[in-house]
Amino acid sequence: MAGQTPGERGSALSKAVDVLRLVAESERAVGLAELAEQLELPRPTLHRVLQQLVEEQLILRAAPKDRYVVGPKLTQLSGNALRSLSAQPPVRAILNELVAESQETCNVGVLDQDEVVYIERVEGISPLRLQLQIGSRVPFHCTAIGKLLAAEQHKNVRTRLLRATELERFTEHTLSSETALEEEFSTIRSEGFSFNNEEFVEGLSAIAVAINDGAGRPVAALSIHALHVRMPKDKAMSYLTSMRDKADRIAEAWSL
Repeated sequence: MAGQTPGERGSALSKAVDVLRLVAESERAVGLAELAEQLELPRPTLHRVLQQLVEEQLILRAAPKDRYVVGPKLTQLSGNALRSLSAQPPVRAILNELVAESQETCNVGVLDQDEVVYIERVEGISPLRLQLQIGSRVPFHCTAIGKLLAAEQHKNVRTRLLRATELERFTEHTLSSETALEEEFSTIRSEGFSFNNEEFVEGLSAIAVAINDGAGRPVAALSIHALHVRMPKDKAMSYLTSMRDKADRIAEAWSL
């Protein structure tokens, strides 16, 4: 800002980074009083930092008003960072192992607002498969990766996401209501994986598990997708042990 010395600007930046770190590391909406106590900042200063971060959509104000959660721009930045890391050889090698085991297409994806972005992908051997490229975007509400990552969002973020998204019905299996999706999210959190039952493309199924950071929070997801006749739910679940192991190895390769 005009009139600030370099030291003051650095101080303002460090305060903003500290706020973002606490909000991002919390498993629930963080209150103003908690932020003020942990950061030892005067309330007027903290209010100013929070307002700027909300304006930039790096954080969102949750109900009640003085609580905050991660915003869409911060999620987008995180996804871009992971996309860069996924270009490194270890991640592709891990996906190649899973493709060799399953013979099916395997993906790593992140949630970017109401879409899943594929940040790494290795095609299976079958000529009958969904043709998508790295960087492709698909709706979150009818894909295994999207449902998994949405299920793990704070309830305020999920509600905002669901109400801001046109929950288009792509097949007769698509879950297109807030109630149905919240029930699905509850099942996903209970079972620890997500299954796409022909919800985006008729005849195509998928299974996804989380890629967690060091604190156990999902930052991305690993999936296998295939024709449903080749991979019904029981067959998909047979890959879970291997998928979870590979998800942990991807997280390690990213040094999360």
